[in-house]
Amino acid sequence: MNNRKQERMYRFMLSLVAFWLLWEWLIPLKTVSDTKNVDVFIGFVACCLLLSLLPLPRWLAASFKWLYIFYALNALFFHVPFFSFRWFSLLIQEIVAHITIVRHFRWMEMTNVFRSFLFFLLLWMMVYLVRYWLFVRKKIWLFYALTVLYIAVLDTFTAFYGNGAIVRLVTIGFFLVSWLHYERFSKINAKWLLVCAASIGISVAIAYVSPKLPPQWPDPVAFIKGYAKETKQETTAASSSVKKIGYGTNDSRLGGPFEADDTIVFTAIDEQRHYWRVETKDVYTGKGWEVRDTEEIRTFHNGNITHPWWENVKKTILAAHVQMAQARIYLAYPEGVKTISAPQNVVFRMQLSNEKMYPTDRESYIQPVQEYVVTYEYPTFSVEQLNAAPPVNDRSLVERYTQLPDTLPPRVRQLAQTITKEKTTPYEKAKAIEQYFHFNGFAYETKEVAVPGKDDDYVDQFLFKTKKGYCDNFSTSMVVMLRSIGIPARWVKGYTSGEYIGESANGKKMYTITNNNAHSWVEVYFSGIGWVPFEPTQGFSNPYSFTETTPKSVPTPVPKQTEPAQPRVKLDRIIEKERASVPSWKETVMALFTWKKIAWIILAVISIMWLLYATRRKWRPYVTLWRFRYLHSDDSFGKAYIALLKHLRDYGLHRKQGQTLRQYAALVDDAFGTNEMSRLTHLYERIVYKNDAGEKWGEMKELWENLIKRTVS
Repeated sequence: MNNRKQERMYRFMLSLVAFWLLWEWLIPLKTVSDTKNVDVFIGFVACCLLLSLLPLPRWLAASFKWLYIFYALNALFFHVPFFSFRWFSLLIQEIVAHITIVRHFRWMEMTNVFRSFLFFLLLWMMVYLVRYWLFVRKKIWLFYALTVLYIAVLDTFTAFYGNGAIVRLVTIGFFLVSWLHYERFSKINAKWLLVCAASIGISVAIAYVSPKLPPQWPDPVAFIKGYAKETKQETTAASSSVKKIGYGTNDSRLGGPFEADDTIVFTAIDEQRHYWRVETKDVYTGKGWEVRDTEEIRTFHNGNITHPWWENVKKTILAAHVQMAQARIYLAYPEGVKTISAPQNVVFRMQLSNEKMYPTDRESYIQPVQEYVVTYEYPTFSVEQLNAAPPVNDRSLVERYTQLPDTLPPRVRQLAQTITKEKTTPYEKAKAIEQYFHFNGFAYETKEVAVPGKDDDYVDQFLFKTKKGYCDNFSTSMVVMLRSIGIPARWVKGYTSGEYIGESANGKKMYTITNNNAHSWVEVYFSGIGWVPFEPTQGFSNPYSFTETTPKSVPTPVPKQTEPAQPRVKLDRIIEKERASVPSWKETVMALFTWKKIAWIILAVISIMWLLYATRRKWRPYVTLWRFRYLHSDDSFGKAYIALLKHLRDYGLHRKQGQTLRQYAALVDDAFGTNEMSRLTHLYERIVYKNDAGEKWGEMKELWENLIKRTVS
């Protein structure tokens, strides 16, 4: 009786440990994923473990588990009376509809109902596996190590705070591992359990209260990024790697060619062309751009963006509706944005160091959005006002946006001074540098683009050596030259306005923005006005309006704003686009044969080859007949006779070692009840030994064909 109670207590304790391990896996889902109602799944794990402790038949325990799953799915999604069983037909419809989705690997189309159903089944399987490891194998080290790794990765790379989980895993986990290890070799006793628990408890307590060194690796993410950057610098200095165009976050190493990518990023219903900003960067390193290290964040509640954009500038209030191809953790927005509204209840936060805007929940966790509406101010800049802008007197702003590395070659500053020596105002100087790139031999190029070496400066290389590049080369060079002569400027990246595709139902313009529209440009600061965009890249034009004051006697014509079917670009841009649109033979092959098609083709080829090999006795004789059908000369008889011997061997009539051809022929004739093989053998011997055919091969061919056909049966 005591042994039975001890066994029950032992099973109960191990079940608690199993529940604890699985609980550690489920708790982080609240933070790192969009999984809601995690408590429902935790309850299912507890239900499965509780049922395993009861002396119930397997079919009855499984029935209770299915009942829990069905009841939970109905309560979470269907909301119909449970005993009406309407939920059952709805669930069946979900499962049937997802057969095609799963078969075609369209994971993003899965609904929450089906995802939850699969998750319940996964947890059911996990409970079974953990119990098997604990009760049968009495080994849990692998699963325990995976749990520690899982918590460590989430704590390092996500917003999940895993200190408590790590302490629990160390305290309880090592006790469990040592317990199971000891049990495999001897019977557990209370004294051993007490000594083990005391030892681990004392060790944890001493470790907790002991003084600790500061982190020797404070930010693994930064270390990995830094290591990747160094590796990239070493490799790209020697050879350039081809990248695909598109918005990226790492601009510390610019240069190198890229390939076109027509993947749609988002679509917009808008009233005016403009740039879609994502972020700005202010620290030029000589190889690329980085962001000043600051964590200042401005929070905008209710979608009201109270951020200073421009002063004393004529502005028009417009609106745009954005539909992302897939949910993003950052926003693409027009400069001058005033309000943002999204279907989700989100809070918008801007990182002031780079003006990158993130949608978050109330607790500052990222909440990706896929659709939102923005209202924004579209500016019209007065050239007269820009020329009259006073010098910038904000010292901190000037220091920040005129920063340049000490390694910048002097000839870059000398070139900027030469270009602007006859200009008097910052605006005239900025326009002179902007126009400089449209002449003087600069070309827009995406393929043959250099990567600066270890001792090269990115801007210096472009200005004086290659003069070929894309938007990053042009925009960075303009910012650096402006800074070199004391004009505050910054580098901005995001997307152009995209391709006009028509009008919406309410008469607004519709645009498609793809990865090919990823772009970078320049913003220059003017006192009393703000940041003004400039466009130095060959083939691109500034989408914002600049007006000049004209005499009153000369009326200023107001052009009608019509939207062309295609954006106006220069001829070299059109040629480049046509070149980029012509796919190579590799791209054509990959477009025709996706990896899934290739897998099916390989499977089909293997199946056909196996079928041909398995049925070779049925089709190979007919191939031999076809080979010798039109050969009538005596010279071909020797080859035909050897082929016949091979088919007879495959048929099962094997020639024994030391057996003569006549003896073997008699064996074949006896098997088939004919004398055809003996006659053919007699002819073969006469041809080989006496070079005398006697009977012609043409006359004996029918006998040979008969024997070949007999080997098929």
